[in-house]
Amino acid sequence: MLIAAAAVLYLADCVVLLERGQALWARGALAFGSLHYQVQGKTVALLNPLTPFVPVSRTLPLFATGFGMDPAGVSRVLSPVGVLAALQFALMFVVLPWCLMRAPGAPFLAALLLAYLNAILMLALIAQRFGRAGIARRPLLTLGFGWLACLPLSVNCARKAGLTFEIAMDAREALRDLSARAREQAAAALAAQATEAAQDLDEGDERHRDLMALKRQLEAGDGRA
Repeated sequence: MLIAAAAVLYLADCVVLLERGQALWARGALAFGSLHYQVQGKTVALLNPLTPFVPVSRTLPLFATGFGMDPAGVSRVLSPVGVLAALQFALMFVVLPWCLMRAPGAPFLAALLLAYLNAILMLALIAQRFGRAGIARRPLLTLGFGWLACLPLSVNCARKAGLTFEIAMDAREALRDLSARAREQAAAALAAQATEAAQDLDEGDERHRDLMALKRQLEAGDGRA
């Protein structure tokens, strides 16, 4: 039951809410989440539970005017944490369950202590690299408390840290950096998201016109819309 509870908490932590047309960006891949399922007007997306070591960020919302981080900078800041995140995943869902069942005494306590020390190290490393990159570290206060108070959440530390900011492009612009096959799939997903978002707006609304124009461009094969 303890192992199952840890897994459920981790999976719940993998759920992310996005604006319509906003995407999760990870190493040149885009994911838009569910087409129809929403929570509080936002799209529900699920981070891959098996890749907590891959940094993830959000694109800017469609047609947004704002600032974000250079995508290459995301990798520079968070990639070093990926190794520790992979170790934390192994500790939480391989080593600790095995110790709990086979060696519940000192080996289990040693593995648990190592998991806590690794969580603290990840938090300190992320804070240090955020400071060097000029990224606000205030969100790490809440995140870090959660990682230490509920250890399964620490597995997602690299990805949740990356989700505290957005990259300096929206999904339309991010399409340009994808391979041909990935661009085609992402363009189709973005067109569907644009259609879904437009249905919630009046036809005379300027945003409705922009969304439908984007949909036509994407369906015409212009991945650089």
